[in-house]
Amino acid sequence: MLIVNGVNVFPSQIEEVIMRIPEVGNNYQVHLEKEGALDKLIVKVEIYSKMFKGDLKELDALKEKIKTELKASIIINPVMELHEPGSLPVFEGKAKRVVDFRTKI
Repeated sequence: MLIVNGVNVFPSQIEEVIMRIPEVGNNYQVHLEKEGALDKLIVKVEIYSKMFKGDLKELDALKEKIKTELKASIIINPVMELHEPGSLPVFEGKAKRVVDFRTKI
């Protein structure tokens, strides 16, 4: 479980949302960073190569769709990044998919 700005977030919640979107591939990563006093949740997903057709409106719409569905599920407004297939490291299990860059006190 992750605590992001006082909200409990389970990596399985994030996975459930992004895996039901057909344009998203099987690989994703979650980064946690500190921005001032607030935590920043960055969700990086690989999308299928057929989505890279040069149409930025389509990619922006997909990014907004994922962001909206995640916010409805986890209450936090994530930063979305779309990546080409094979560009993110492949990990087995949810724990390795979460990278916490916040400083530990």
